[in-house]
Amino acid sequence: MMEEALTRLHAGLPTNRLVTISTRKDKGWIGVTPLSAQPEPLHLARLKGVLGERWPTTSLLDMLKEAALRTRCTDCFTSLTVRENLSPAVLQHRLLLCLLGLGTNTGLRRVSAGNPEVG
Repeated sequence: MMEEALTRLHAGLPTNRLVTISTRKDKGWIGVTPLSAQPEPLHLARLKGVLGERWPTTSLLDMLKEAALRTRCTDCFTSLTVRENLSPAVLQHRLLLCLLGLGTNTGLRRVSAGNPEVG
């Protein structure tokens, strides 16, 4: 199943207008055109309002971190390499920042710029 998906991906890359393969590494080998923003879910504004009333000084990242600690969802992410270079705490922190950046449309660059410790 994985082989089939990778074969389809490989076959479709040359004709995919949204993906570019570069010969220079300066901006990365693979470029993917950003997707357009999705419309906000119907009840998101209401949810934000309730959370703001209940916990006015708590950031979304703190809520995300608390949910991750309770559910241990970041334990499902494993390294593809034999050797782990990051401690589980650092890996969890980076995963949560990625989820925050992608999930809020803030973007990975902005999130990492605001958190210099992630390098």
